[in-house]
Amino acid sequence: MPDSSPTSVLEIEDIVIGDGPEVATGDYLIMDYVGVSYSTGLQFDASWDRGQPFPFELGAGRVIKGWDEGIPGMAVGGRRTLTIPPEMAYGESGSGSGSIGPNETLVFTVDLLAAVPQNLLKPNVDVPNMPSEELFSVDNLLGQGKKVTIGSVVYIHYVGVSQSTGEQFDSSWDRGRSEFIGYISGSGNVIDGLDQGMLGMQVGGRRTIVIPPNLAYGANGAGDGLIAPNETLIFTVDLLGVHPLR
Repeated sequence: MPDSSPTSVLEIEDIVIGDGPEVATGDYLIMDYVGVSYSTGLQFDASWDRGQPFPFELGAGRVIKGWDEGIPGMAVGGRRTLTIPPEMAYGESGSGSGSIGPNETLVFTVDLLAAVPQNLLKPNVDVPNMPSEELFSVDNLLGQGKKVTIGSVVYIHYVGVSQSTGEQFDSSWDRGRSEFIGYISGSGNVIDGLDQGMLGMQVGGRRTIVIPPNLAYGANGAGDGLIAPNETLIFTVDLLGVHPLR
């Protein structure tokens, strides 16, 4: 920790500049972080230690003011250090059963793993006229961030439609903006066609993937008839974040 006196203003230092979209107030974020007290240099909290990234809506007052004001402009995939004065943290009261003292300056190093931009909306899905025997995809929007590779942790929103009926059978969007899913690429967490079709996609992009039955639910179908036997599936997917398995 620094030997100098604690700051009286919010200080921001970018350790790694992200290559994904920049975030703004109203976006829904997934972050990892470590928090340290300036006066002692002791850690008081870390999402890393729980093995569970932290989700929240930026600017909604669900985190301390130093976060709400210090994270906008950060890009997905980035790492930033925030040095936060007491009046933008826990003030005279402190917090955490004494783990954060009164009038304590806090230092957080935060990793921005994924984001759902406020202006990102549920897509319409273009359904081909004929079923497919091969996996193929179309990029509706090219991302600029990290690429999906085997073994990476992937965060997506999606809409799934049956080709034969044009009817939606599932959508993470319908469960809420914060209800996107995460999976490990290549681990079998999702159907093979989605797993394979996401490879090479970049954060911030939107892709439509047409999946033949043998890479979906095959002759059995799924969902008590919701997905028919030998059904071609179409997914339109928004890639919100990618990071290495930790």
